[in-house]
Amino acid sequence: MFSGFFSKKTSINSIEDRLEDFSHLGVPNVINKNHVTFVRSETLFVQKTKVDLFVNSKEELILNFTYTFNPNILSWIIGLCFFPLGFLIFIIPNKEKDEFEMFLANHEF
Repeated sequence: MFSGFFSKKTSINSIEDRLEDFSHLGVPNVINKNHVTFVRSETLFVQKTKVDLFVNSKEELILNFTYTFNPNILSWIIGLCFFPLGFLIFIIPNKEKDEFEMFLANHEF
């Protein structure tokens, strides 16, 4: 429901070797050494983050983050039961997405 994409230069050569640097993203599911998917479940939303490492045409290492913050079933129940004010609960995943974007912009990998 709330998704985004972020790209950043890095100095790491393999995501798989540096999984501890990404532990805050959730539980890792390693696809290969340069592609990892993380899932983190909170009370009112589920965060899914896909991290890809590749080399661009200028021979620079680039990390791509593709992420979604989706309200879970509890959020939908609250939203429907307390309609119309209940849908304010969806501000929480959107706020978390905004904070995650700020974290990615300010963190060095």
